[in-house]
Amino acid sequence: MNNNEKGLSFVGAFSVASVWFGAHVGGGFASGSQTMSFFIRYGKYAVLFSVLSMVLVALTYRENMIMARHYGAYDYNSLGKALYKPYDKFMSPIYDICYISAGLLAVSASVAGAAELITQVMGVPYIVSVLLIGTLTLVLSVFGSDLVSKASSVMSIVIVVSFLIICLKGISGNTAVLTQNLQVPMEEGMFSKGLIKALSYAGFQCFAFLGLLGATSLTKTDKDCTNVTAIGFVLNAGMLALTVLLIQSFMPQVAAETLPILAVSRAMGGGFLTVLYSIALFSAFLSTAVAVVYGNTMRFTRLFKEKGIGKQDGKLMPILVGMVIIAISMAVASVGLTKIIAVGYSYFGYVGIFLVIIPSLTYCRMRNKKHAKERLENN
Repeated sequence: MNNNEKGLSFVGAFSVASVWFGAHVGGGFASGSQTMSFFIRYGKYAVLFSVLSMVLVALTYRENMIMARHYGAYDYNSLGKALYKPYDKFMSPIYDICYISAGLLAVSASVAGAAELITQVMGVPYIVSVLLIGTLTLVLSVFGSDLVSKASSVMSIVIVVSFLIICLKGISGNTAVLTQNLQVPMEEGMFSKGLIKALSYAGFQCFAFLGLLGATSLTKTDKDCTNVTAIGFVLNAGMLALTVLLIQSFMPQVAAETLPILAVSRAMGGGFLTVLYSIALFSAFLSTAVAVVYGNTMRFTRLFKEKGIGKQDGKLMPILVGMVIIAISMAVASVGLTKIIAVGYSYFGYVGIFLVIIPSLTYCRMRNKKHAKERLENN
């Protein structure tokens, strides 16, 4: 590839960065549950840790995007082989398994979040809500994934707009509480724990690179990758910092809430904004679940057919695979959204540090620089 060719315009880079933004600002983020689990307890350093985590994600994404361009690796299986070359025969399957498992965990969190929302709004028992959402996700994954994909684009705009209004209104209306919470002294050892949590958050977010990976094919130069991740960093770090400040403005009032931003919205008087946000949040949870289930269903169905299993089954094989994925996700969702994020996301985040972040910022970066140098010499 010729790195001297004209790169993406700002609008083009922004559109690619928005893919990362859309993948990050899903139900788990927009509900505030991720922010609550990873950052809020660290008081005045919470914003710092949230921004640091996005710095790590941006740097990791940049190296992965550049490598994807060099190798034409625009799916996670191909990227795994490129990332760990020449050790890919051993490391790539581990990367594959972790990517799939992290996706299933995200489905579980989405099912749990949507179920919790139904329970709070309609008073339906939580387990019944889990069954309803699991069934709906399966049906839409097999028969309505295109519809959900189109609707999620609109709902993403709605959730960002309503989310921003809630943030600005909540922070400006509770500045006294926010100031008081930011002045609370930290307990000994909490700063180092906060740094570890920030690393964990970044580690888990690196498993969400799949969406941006596909859009990487739109970049034309390595500089495009730098520009995309710079813009994406501003968008994601800014939104994450706003979420931290919003929840801190209502602590300890929302400390025990599974969906803290919904609780904040209600505390501000509810109304149309809360209804709009609830609909958008439900759609965000559902679209995430459907997208991941559909992607994994198609992957495993294709894999089985390549091995001669289910070639004549038509829609039956995707349904069976989808049922297995949903059954696992509902079982995990039964423990609740808070535990899934606080425990599941955290542990996968630690895996992501060693499996994705460290290799990307060392071995991958070294190879990218070598590739760029060789290309300059050849030109």
